[in-house]
Amino acid sequence: MSKRDRTFLLLSFALLILLFSPVLLPGRIPGNFGDIFFYHYPLRHLIVSTLQEGRLPLWDPYIFAGMPLAANPQAVLFYPGSLLHSFFPLAWALGLDVFLHAALAGAGAYLLARKWSVDGPGAWALSFSYGLSPFLVCRIAQGVPTHLASLAWAPWIWLAAGSSSPLLLGLTLALQILSGHPQFCLVNFMALGLWTALKSPPRVLFLVQAGALGTLIAAIQVLPTLEFLGHSVRAHWISAYSSGYSLKPAYLLTLISPGFFGDPLKGNFGGYPSEFFEMFRLYIGIIPLALALAGLVRNKALWALLGAGIFLALGQNNPAYGLLQRGLGLDFLRVPARFSFFILWALWMAASAGWNLLRRAADGRTRAILAAVTALDLMLWTAPWVYAQKPGEALRSDPALIEVLRKSPGRIATAPDIPTADKSRLYRIPNATGYEAFYLADIARYTTWSEGAPAADGSRTYIRKWDTPFMGSLGVRYYISPAPAAPVGRGSPSPLRLSQAYLYENPRATPLVRGAGSWAILSPEHWIARGDGPSDVLISQINYPGWKAWVNGRRLRFGSWQGVLPAARVEDRGPWTLHFRFLPWLWFLGAWMSLAALALAALRAAP
Repeated sequence: MSKRDRTFLLLSFALLILLFSPVLLPGRIPGNFGDIFFYHYPLRHLIVSTLQEGRLPLWDPYIFAGMPLAANPQAVLFYPGSLLHSFFPLAWALGLDVFLHAALAGAGAYLLARKWSVDGPGAWALSFSYGLSPFLVCRIAQGVPTHLASLAWAPWIWLAAGSSSPLLLGLTLALQILSGHPQFCLVNFMALGLWTALKSPPRVLFLVQAGALGTLIAAIQVLPTLEFLGHSVRAHWISAYSSGYSLKPAYLLTLISPGFFGDPLKGNFGGYPSEFFEMFRLYIGIIPLALALAGLVRNKALWALLGAGIFLALGQNNPAYGLLQRGLGLDFLRVPARFSFFILWALWMAASAGWNLLRRAADGRTRAILAAVTALDLMLWTAPWVYAQKPGEALRSDPALIEVLRKSPGRIATAPDIPTADKSRLYRIPNATGYEAFYLADIARYTTWSEGAPAADGSRTYIRKWDTPFMGSLGVRYYISPAPAAPVGRGSPSPLRLSQAYLYENPRATPLVRGAGSWAILSPEHWIARGDGPSDVLISQINYPGWKAWVNGRRLRFGSWQGVLPAARVEDRGPWTLHFRFLPWLWFLGAWMSLAALALAALRAAP
């Protein structure tokens, strides 16, 4: 790297500090439309606090009546960047996280453009065109830092793909997999595979080797995540959920202006904010767009990548998409519009080619001016989306409510109009509801049985009938609603009115462990029960592969009640002690595979 390159990168870093200064101050959190507060803050708080207690966070008992935790890719448990959350206050760490990933994206784009023979000013402009594109930066306001983290690694993947080292590409791919959003990792690698097949077919084998190595290095995350996915709602949901965010051809007008259809910050966008974030931010800058049009001329590979992106991103608006959906497993991805990355990336590469054409027609001063205008253009567009909030505004609790719930050995359920069900993670209070990108299909079915009608979507369940026998068997002792709930069962007590909610107590609630004289939860992964004489034991949490039971030191086989809750028959005629533990063998297998792959990589890298 030349001195001039270092100067450009340092200048970019300084400008990013200025742009991201609102979220770099302690006591602030990146401003967003909810998902940081509703999901990512509670999830990362649970991960970090569990590690600080000296335990591996394998199981999450605090939402949806239990679900895998380490298997959840958005927990970013094995991502090196997550160390930020252990050494800084969490709100501040989230600000540092989005800043560093925006810088990583820009630096990767700069170095990739330089490798493609783009001059310094052009590479500097293109680094802003990608790193500060609304497609990336608006993920911050969307409240999904894992989107930004995964997209930040995309140019580095392409940079490593241009090397002769499958080890380098494998390691980079592993980092993108572990960064928290495998969907964008898959989309990016699909784009790279298509490009390579068109431009240099013999190198497809190189990609396969590197892809296999990267997957092995990340096996500690990949294997349990694949198992989790297979038991999740995504393996069973209707096609409407897997193609809900489908691009319309008119939305490509955001290439000219990301505010063409309105702006959620200004309140003039007609749809849901989530629709804006997923489908209306393809802008790469006016000057790069003009250069891209020049770079596309007679470049069949770029046209193919662009066309494939439009074809796939149209989703349900493309009659042929449904034919591919099941065959390629695209229904697991949920959001066809994320294939817009193909469009963005094809245009960005075309802009790189266009800049090289510009070098022949414009002098250095003109190119420097165009680079500066491009940087200013992208900074002006993205600056309003990088703002800060005080975390307490969305994460504050009702002390009286917490005091009551902490004394309860049971589970709660929160009403559908409470969007922060995952806050129960912050207070270690088990909840029958939750908010999750994918969650276990069993709890969706169970809730539907309880409600007597469909009561789940792609991200959450909806509990209104909190005093049914199903909720009682799940140990739901309290129901929290911000307004008076619907009429409840005969004999139910009146609600307790607190400052922020109505609290209903369910008289049908049973203990979380039935059929035992006494029981305790030593950790989320270890329950213990004691009794005397034969008994049918029911554990009121979702069953999942990896849970095992021992009674008086010998293995006890168990089935499930209603096909959902773990149930076992203890035949001992005297005193017995039952240990119910979560020991997911795929996670341990993945850990060994990752260690073996890293050891192999180290041996190959050794001189």
